[in-house]
Amino acid sequence: MFSYMRPVPCCFPRFFSSSVGWRGACRYESIPDSSLMRIALIHYQLKRGGGMESYLVDLIRGFAAAGDDVDVWTRARDDAFAAGLPAVPRRVRVPPLPRLFRNRAFSHAVERLRLVEHYDLVLSLARTVGQDVFISGGDHRGFLQATHKRPTLKDRYEVRLEARALEQSRVVIAHSKRLKQEYETLYGCDGSRIHVVYPPVDVTRFIRAEDHQRQMERERLGLHADEFAFLFPSTGHERKGLPALLEAFSRLEVPPARLLIAGRAARVGTDARIRSLGYVNDMPALYSAVDCTVLPSIYEPFGLVIAESLQCGTPTITAADSGVAELMEAGDGLRLEDCSAPTILEALQKMLEGNRGRPESGWAVRHGLAVEAHIAQLRQLCQR
Repeated sequence: MFSYMRPVPCCFPRFFSSSVGWRGACRYESIPDSSLMRIALIHYQLKRGGGMESYLVDLIRGFAAAGDDVDVWTRARDDAFAAGLPAVPRRVRVPPLPRLFRNRAFSHAVERLRLVEHYDLVLSLARTVGQDVFISGGDHRGFLQATHKRPTLKDRYEVRLEARALEQSRVVIAHSKRLKQEYETLYGCDGSRIHVVYPPVDVTRFIRAEDHQRQMERERLGLHADEFAFLFPSTGHERKGLPALLEAFSRLEVPPARLLIAGRAARVGTDARIRSLGYVNDMPALYSAVDCTVLPSIYEPFGLVIAESLQCGTPTITAADSGVAELMEAGDGLRLEDCSAPTILEALQKMLEGNRGRPESGWAVRHGLAVEAHIAQLRQLCQR
């Protein structure tokens, strides 16, 4: 980054507030070529959630570990959760509106903040305008196409917001080759502005457990030595393929099999072999304890839980057209050509009848998915 002089503001417009004041008084700072940066991250919420919420946390920790000052702009947050992160949480004030209009109002509010004038780099994980870099976990037109969903008025609003974000962002980050192709074909986005950067995995947290640790966790979960345990981790069960998975699992004739569901509570019926765990704090231990992670998503631009599972040494079953499948190799698991119940059942049976081998250690590092590598890629691609 070139050296320049920029003002550091002591106040902003009335459209936001923060529980933490701006660092320092109004002054001018000299920013050398090798300087650290002031980073603004934008998302709808800062709290525990799905893949994009986990990705936001990785970005916060990654930029902070590199020495950058990080502010996070959201319309909602869990204060206790935010307190444990190395960033300043800032709230974008959006008036109470029906759900239909919330994202549109959020985008307008972010645009009026003019954050690019006050930060070295502004990255948005939401469908907004006014950022340098737009990063999305999936495109809405692609989702509608894949799920054969009839667009509602809210869907049309989301498509318009996404089109504006793609059009007006200087850099677009796609989390898979599939997503880049959809941005180009479904939105007509200039491919030269789109860069494929796979999302990161925290390799200091997601590590392969030792055999005795794995056994202890299996005992805690009530898994017997002869039981083959499948794991379905999800916060959006319908899109992630739970109905088809439940149908397939119910047809398994081999008794020593269990299905554990982690994430949002799920209705599992009366099958005693199926258990809903709810949200799990120690996902690395859970990945290590089970024998296979299953994610038969109808639409999956990447699939971070599959990458986390493989990093923990647990094989997977996932859709062949998911983004993470672009990285999978022989020995990593099975790829589903379609996510129907019969196809899933066949894959489950193959896993049960296989040699139950586990992928080699360091999967994420081998594929360049460590958080540090991800941050370095973003810095290189997104400098002004």
